[in-house]
Amino acid sequence: MVPRSRPGSAAAHGFTLIELVLATALLALGLAIAFGSLHSATGSVRSAEAAAARNEHLRAVQATLYRYLESAQPLVLLREESTQQVYYFQGKSDSARFVAPMPGYMSRGGPYVVTLRIAPSPSGHGSALQFAYAMLIDEQAFPADEKRPAEQLLDGISEAHFEYRGIAQDGKIGEWQTEWRRPAQLPLEVRMVLRFSDPKRPWPAFVTALPLGYAQARADDNGAAGQGANP
Repeated sequence: MVPRSRPGSAAAHGFTLIELVLATALLALGLAIAFGSLHSATGSVRSAEAAAARNEHLRAVQATLYRYLESAQPLVLLREESTQQVYYFQGKSDSARFVAPMPGYMSRGGPYVVTLRIAPSPSGHGSALQFAYAMLIDEQAFPADEKRPAEQLLDGISEAHFEYRGIAQDGKIGEWQTEWRRPAQLPLEVRMVLRFSDPKRPWPAFVTALPLGYAQARADDNGAAGQGANP
């Protein structure tokens, strides 16, 4: 005798259309959440990599500024024919010009005139920090070197300027000034105040000492004291 099947037992072996639709919707929702999380994680990784690259570039730029400013030498980069005024260091709010050695892979030997300048950006957005160098020959920059385009170190600058300070008349370190008024001397310290157009881009405080500037100031003070001691 064949047993009768219970009512509704056939439905227990399959899924209704509503159940299939709900399962498909839940699967689609899970995939959407998974892809969204993956996209967010990828964006975070890319943002972190871009920020790390910007910070590394800033460190490289500051290392370049430290290297050249700290190695500035009290050599004549310019002599005015009319007054015979010599210039060891030309410091303005938007530029600094001095003599320093260059790395061997960038030079042909001898001292070079180094120029750091804040100029309008070639991209047309804000300002840029530019770097140029020319070999120093007979107290003049080599003309062929000066014709080369300046290298761009930083872009997207909203505001920037250089500041300088040296020994005041009372023998103490003076106040920061946006123009160096002692061209025949090297400043003791140079700093660069900078702000990017993007507020999320930081600029670590930049201040560097010029060892030869300090030595020159001490020598001048000692010379003046020696002259004062003579009858």
